[in-house]
Amino acid sequence: MNTLLQDVRYALRTLGRRPTFTALAVICLGIGIGATTAILSPVDVFLLRPLPYPSADRLAVVWNTNAERGWTELDLSVPDFLDYRERSRTLDLAAYDGQSLNLSDEDLPVRLLALQVSHNFFRVLATPPVLGRGFLSENETPGNARVVVLSHRLWVNRFGGERDVLGRTLRLDGEAYVVVGVAPAGLNFPDRTTELYLPLSHDGTESRGSHFLSTVGRVVPGATLAQANDEVATIGQALAETYPATNVGMGARAAPLWDALFGEEFRQASLIATVAVTLLLLIAAANVANLLLAQAAGREREVAVRRALGAGAGRIVRQLITESLLLGLMGGVVGIAVSFPAVDALVGLMPAWFPRVDEIGIDGRVLAYAVAVTLAAGLVAGIAPALQVVRQDLRQSLQDGGRGASLSRRGGRLRSAFVIAEVGLAMVLLVSSSLLVKGFLKLRTTDLGFEPRSALTVRADLPAAKYPENDDRVRFADRLIEALAALPGVQSVGITSLLPLIGDSRTSYQLEGEEVPAGQSPIVSFRSVTPEYFETLGIPVLRGRGLHASDRSTDVRAVVVNEAFVRRHWPEGDPLGRRLVFGGGPREIVGVVRDAREVDLESAAPLPMAYFAFAQTPSSRLGIVLRTTGDPTSLTGAVRSVVLALDPDQPVFDVLTFEDRIAANIQANTVLAKVMMVLAVIAIVLAVVGVYGVMAYSVTQRTHEIGVRMALGADRRDVIAMVVREGARIVAVGGAIGLGLAAIASRGLSLFLFGVKPFDPLIFGAVALLLAAAAFVASYLPARRASTVSPLVALRAE
Repeated sequence: MNTLLQDVRYALRTLGRRPTFTALAVICLGIGIGATTAILSPVDVFLLRPLPYPSADRLAVVWNTNAERGWTELDLSVPDFLDYRERSRTLDLAAYDGQSLNLSDEDLPVRLLALQVSHNFFRVLATPPVLGRGFLSENETPGNARVVVLSHRLWVNRFGGERDVLGRTLRLDGEAYVVVGVAPAGLNFPDRTTELYLPLSHDGTESRGSHFLSTVGRVVPGATLAQANDEVATIGQALAETYPATNVGMGARAAPLWDALFGEEFRQASLIATVAVTLLLLIAAANVANLLLAQAAGREREVAVRRALGAGAGRIVRQLITESLLLGLMGGVVGIAVSFPAVDALVGLMPAWFPRVDEIGIDGRVLAYAVAVTLAAGLVAGIAPALQVVRQDLRQSLQDGGRGASLSRRGGRLRSAFVIAEVGLAMVLLVSSSLLVKGFLKLRTTDLGFEPRSALTVRADLPAAKYPENDDRVRFADRLIEALAALPGVQSVGITSLLPLIGDSRTSYQLEGEEVPAGQSPIVSFRSVTPEYFETLGIPVLRGRGLHASDRSTDVRAVVVNEAFVRRHWPEGDPLGRRLVFGGGPREIVGVVRDAREVDLESAAPLPMAYFAFAQTPSSRLGIVLRTTGDPTSLTGAVRSVVLALDPDQPVFDVLTFEDRIAANIQANTVLAKVMMVLAVIAIVLAVVGVYGVMAYSVTQRTHEIGVRMALGADRRDVIAMVVREGARIVAVGGAIGLGLAAIASRGLSLFLFGVKPFDPLIFGAVALLLAAAAFVASYLPARRASTVSPLVALRAE
């Protein structure tokens, strides 16, 4: 212990005598450790930390599958869910479906996100309410379903955490619900936006062809997930045989709940970020190792004298390793301090709907990892210089008079190797991040097929209790359009059943007169829109006509399709006048509009779309679009006032400009690109610093040689060229290695490269030029300093 304390005290004195060196080393390690700790925090939540439910490894989901159609994760219908729940002996299966409700009380009406859940939902998750009870089996009967369980967050924020909330009546969508329980604080299922839980009621009239229920199940004691998977597959096959009209070709599979919450994109992005930050940490450690090598060359005589006085190689190595570990610990302190704001910034990049995003932070697990990374970084940075020192020729070191010449010559190759590694790793990060950023920019500038500028979007959900009939919804929509269109600054107003880029609604259909085998009907995305919708969004009608105000009769229903739909069925023909048969009957194609990206931005091309007349197929969910002459956000208050004037119990929500909605839609896709770009910038800075450090040290060690060259007639340009060539040689080797590694690594990014090829010659070439330019500057500065050396001073220094 005394020896260790002596080593620590000596190391502290040594580091204190070299404040510039110590500060540089600590900053390099601090950046690497801080970035590693920050990135590990979400990776720990997404990949490593168990789900916050008792025996979470026994939780599963059940999906429908259809091999012929390529469906592997299809939600269940209500009748199918009931069959799976009743027949399964290996799973206690619950179901849920998201919805929104209007809460009307003494304050302004608000919209709350809710889950409709089967009665066994809380039992399956093993998270009983902390107050009151959950749901009973009879609550799944429509007449007994007017009960509600509050989320813990809503209970505290809106009801003050009062225990007498039980039995209180809430008006939800205009109907009275009785509060029977409060969910536990940790239940953020499927994410933290859930505020209410309602019973999932069913009356036996639900269609097997309507798939919208998500599931969560618990494998019963004595069974395994593999057995549950086999069982649901058997049940699915039996249902397909029993109900061929809706279930033909349909199967089922069970998978861990973790797979449903964190899909392939989460796993890939977490792995990519982990690898990237590990590369950054290695670059930082290589930089510190180079600093330690340079310092070791200056301490060659000191080490030689200690060895001559009897100090063993192991004692010297331990002393030097102690110094590097102290540097690592100081870097760790800086890194952990940096990681707290870095984690906050990282969480700020993530959408609120990311699973478990509220759990991301620096906790004991992450701190333990940070300490381990700190010690490892210090050890990795110090072990090579320490071994290099003890391998020195003792006699030659004493003869050199303390100039470190012998160690400098031997350490030169090692320092160059470290810089080559830094440049190569930085190249990988820079290429990868550039590819991701290019994909993001391509996604951001994708042709939407509509005009998002100067447009305000608003959502409202009409409660069925207050607007039970289709005519009620149509009248409200007509009055709303008239009132909004009268607002100053509003050019036009359109309503759709689903705003672009917030989801999809699909239905099956067939061409009139065409025979389609059961279960093989094609699928199309659809919207119910008012006649003004196309004009308001700037979607041009290419053939025929748009939807008219006269499209109200249900005798002849109209449908407008897009170009993608026409390409599917009549690439060379005329679709006008043809009829499509949907579940509600035939519809006649009256027009063709330009393709618009209504569903998502990531698909290679816009999906086939069908637009129904809102007056003929009204929806209780209203997506309102206003085209304005000025700033769209200035109309937010007026829009709310108009809606409340029409219905004092009707709130609006999700009020965003179209441009903000697009930004929110691609927010999740940009997280990895932004993280990788930050890491790449840090990596390139560290690599350039490494090149500069090696060249500056090389110039210092070659002062005598440079003096001799200049005394013999070499001019400044010769000296500059000599030093720059040496730096260019190092960078060229590192860059070539890095380009090869980047070509391999880029293939793993394909999931996130929207419209960008993994090997993009422009990106690879631009990055190589950027790195070459940065390395030239890093080499030129020491080279210019070397060219100003006076031959007389250089020879006298020798």
